[in-house]
Amino acid sequence: MNTVKLAGVYNFCDYIDCERLTLDSSAENVVTDFTRRAPQVILKDVDIDHALYMMINGHVRSKLVIDHDDTFLGVVNSRDLTGRKVLSVAQKRSQSRSDLTVEDVMTSKADLHALPYSAIEEAKIGDILETLKEIGQQHVLLVGQDGGLRGMISASDIAKALHIPVNIFQKAHSFKEIFAIIHEHEEMSA
Repeated sequence: MNTVKLAGVYNFCDYIDCERLTLDSSAENVVTDFTRRAPQVILKDVDIDHALYMMINGHVRSKLVIDHDDTFLGVVNSRDLTGRKVLSVAQKRSQSRSDLTVEDVMTSKADLHALPYSAIEEAKIGDILETLKEIGQQHVLLVGQDGGLRGMISASDIAKALHIPVNIFQKAHSFKEIFAIIHEHEEMSA
């Protein structure tokens, strides 16, 4: 096999730039498919500072949370690890911030939404973006025909693919969540 010299190469190819994606492009273009790429996972008992370090060094914004038996428990993202949620949880539990683990701040799988993977085949990126806005979450998981996690689509991946800012605002589904969101926004503006 013949090789080439790299003397004239100064940048990286970006497959997304080769095929300019729009809101009307197939949603399959922004799927992280776990059958092609192993999911980013983290153990539930990793402390939050170490988890954030792992995300920064891995250039990822979210990880799937598992226990020691590889059972899926939820999702944690970098905002969970650095935002007001950390301080709120520490205060409620009368713990120091450094004692909190990923499990303490993750979004439990019971609070997450998923789509059947088969729905992605006909969906457009814009459809997924609207779904994320409707559910008020940064990502939606994809479930395969066998009932296992097949993939994920995140708002940050859509933003990167389309070269646009994407803002998803958290939605409350109960009075407890409404109170928590209002309290979080009050703390941010203080």
